[in-house]
Amino acid sequence: MNESVGVLVWIPIVGMITTFGMVIAIVWLITRSKQRGAQYRREVQMKMIERFGSSAEFAQFLESPAGRSFLQEPRRLTRDRVIGGIRAGIILFFLGGAFLFGYWTEHDPGFFIPFFILSGLGIGFIVSSLISWKLAKQWDNKEQPPGGNISAVKS
Repeated sequence: MNESVGVLVWIPIVGMITTFGMVIAIVWLITRSKQRGAQYRREVQMKMIERFGSSAEFAQFLESPAGRSFLQEPRRLTRDRVIGGIRAGIILFFLGGAFLFGYWTEHDPGFFIPFFILSGLGIGFIVSSLISWKLAKQWDNKEQPPGGNISAVKS
């Protein structure tokens, strides 16, 4: 009997350690993936810049539609991040709603805490994404169009 109690003490300890280990592994994998993507983009951009022999050729490329899309890549990343934030917000909000439904069916007030946390996070993600989108649009309107100041590069 005493021996089984000793084994039972280790179950929550091992559970907590593996849970934290899994979270750390997931964060590390996501960060590593983003770093590899950024490194790949840098390499591609550097190879494209190296292909041009003079600044005049590079300026001519930047005035072309392909050059404009080359410069607008960060804007696409902003759009993808906003969409990802809205997606995460909707998922968290509905997951919080599932806990509210759990309270409604089980009448257990313990469901309120995860409901408020998850729903609050979901609403926060959605609001943050909408504010980011609005700010990105305002900054795009204030900036010069791509290739607008290429005359300085030509000389």
